[in-house]
Amino acid sequence: MGLDCLLVADNQVTTPYPVYPLGIAHLAGALEAAGHRPYQFDLLAHGGLKALARRLSASPPDLVALSIRNLDTVDSTAPDNFIPKTQETMALIRRLCRAPVVLGGPAFSIMPEAIMELFQADYGVVGEGEIILPWLADCLERGTPPHERIFRAKPADAPWQPVRYDSSIADYYLGWGGILNVQTKRGCPHRCAYCSYPGLEGNRLRFRDPGSVADDVMRITRDMGARYVFFTDAVFNDGQDHCLQVAEALIRSGNTTPWCAFFRPQNVSRDALKLFKRAGLVAMETGTDAAADQTLSALNKGFTFDDVIATNDLAASLGISCAHFIIFGGPDEDDGTVLEGLANLERLKKCVVFAFTGIRILPGTPIYERVLREGRLDASQSLLEPFFYFSPKIRRERLEHQIKAAWAGRIDRVYPCSIMDKRIRYLHERGHAGPMWDMLIRRPCTK
Repeated sequence: MGLDCLLVADNQVTTPYPVYPLGIAHLAGALEAAGHRPYQFDLLAHGGLKALARRLSASPPDLVALSIRNLDTVDSTAPDNFIPKTQETMALIRRLCRAPVVLGGPAFSIMPEAIMELFQADYGVVGEGEIILPWLADCLERGTPPHERIFRAKPADAPWQPVRYDSSIADYYLGWGGILNVQTKRGCPHRCAYCSYPGLEGNRLRFRDPGSVADDVMRITRDMGARYVFFTDAVFNDGQDHCLQVAEALIRSGNTTPWCAFFRPQNVSRDALKLFKRAGLVAMETGTDAAADQTLSALNKGFTFDDVIATNDLAASLGISCAHFIIFGGPDEDDGTVLEGLANLERLKKCVVFAFTGIRILPGTPIYERVLREGRLDASQSLLEPFFYFSPKIRRERLEHQIKAAWAGRIDRVYPCSIMDKRIRYLHERGHAGPMWDMLIRRPCTK
């Protein structure tokens, strides 16, 4: 028989641009394969809480899965806590629906106990839900609900089910930049000090069949009108052979849809980039994170700034747009590294640099342990409210002044990043496709 399962994506973030809720598309495929009937609802695409209320009243589901993507903006210059808005969604579901509610998604997985207590949900799934959620639906259908409330998924080698993109959701996102998302693998073997990815997906890479990846790219282009694809892997160029196989599969499929991905600026060869470009790569978002070797080491990045320059030069020489994301004010930052970092960033040609200041502390990350050791955070303090780390060797106001002064008059050096939001929205409203930051490179830079 199966259950009617309503998958609700609570993502309410529209800056710099809204991101297609890929997680519930994966869950829909898994539930369908297990014999249940998934229905996807996206607050942004379907009209917000009023539309959700109509959906719950018209067709009460047997199970609700609420996916929470973001805790906040992770930007110290424009902090915004999204949890109160998600509580409103939860309250609406409780008021109009008697079905059990299961929480999941990246934000929930980072702080499951705190969010479970706050939301008083029936169940929660930490990590990927393709195995646990269908199992939970089976239990509820049999009338044998488990007593345990929080389930922790073990990273599985074969979580991949057909991805059920929903055209009624896709239309909204295609209207805001033309971008749809595809995932080629899960896991991250790195231990960057601030990052929650290894905790969410595990530290072992688990690959999706390259042919299936190419099939999805072709399908969402042909059937849904995607004009741009973003590969959502933590690092696209990890697992060198697999990313090459994905590129080869895209070429064999005849892909012409441009794409972008997150890259690690290390061990990227010219031949690999040329292959990626033939497969459609037009832009790279690079997790550079720091601008001096001392601060790169403190973040445990595992590469030097010379690696960053080499990767950037290679991309520029092939006409591939490159953006670097830098966090100033992190561990071991001092006045000397700030000046060194700003000078290093001047060595990056034909690219865009986005700067943040301060690191949003998340539990389970190496920097969280450091902050506890330094006595700058009490272990009992809730991190649902954004808490940012700043090196004790700098003054925040002076740091912000130094960045703004160094980048005054430049459009390819962006701080604070929130100033881009309106510009990107303006361009998307006029029909432009893609992340838009690459347009900054084409304009002459002045100072």
